[in-house]
Amino acid sequence: MFNMNELGESLNRSWESISQGWNHLINRAGNALTHFTGSDQQKNDLIPVQSPHWGLMSAEVFDDADKVVVRLEVPGLSAEDFDISVVDNVLNISGEKRFEREQSEGQYHVLERAYGKFSRSIPLNYEVDAESAKADYKGGVLRLELNKKPEQRRRRIEVH
Repeated sequence: MFNMNELGESLNRSWESISQGWNHLINRAGNALTHFTGSDQQKNDLIPVQSPHWGLMSAEVFDDADKVVVRLEVPGLSAEDFDISVVDNVLNISGEKRFEREQSEGQYHVLERAYGKFSRSIPLNYEVDAESAKADYKGGVLRLELNKKPEQRRRRIEVH
């Protein structure tokens, strides 16, 4: 049986573990946490009040010698729902995730998906040619391919 000191130490270890896990989650996925703001649907009471105002939009940024490829998980949209731009080496992606009701009667018991307008900014660390950018949206993943400007491309310099 635990005495009070052992119980206190056990609780401290548990709290440290939870705290470390939470800090790790924030450090690794903090930028993926995206705020969803009001939309015209919410003004018309089409979205239930208990709908969350925050959701995760996880991204990957892959960099090679000639281009930067960005993949962003944004399920539930269509290609026309996105507004994408590059300003000062920052990729800006915004849009609106609309609520679709399954039926006109009944109520939701679990509602964890966020709806409304969103905006995500992703630093690219390179100057890119926005004019030649390619974007496609499949399976809930937005994929962007941005060519680096020639002066930003890596060049191997041989030593003689």
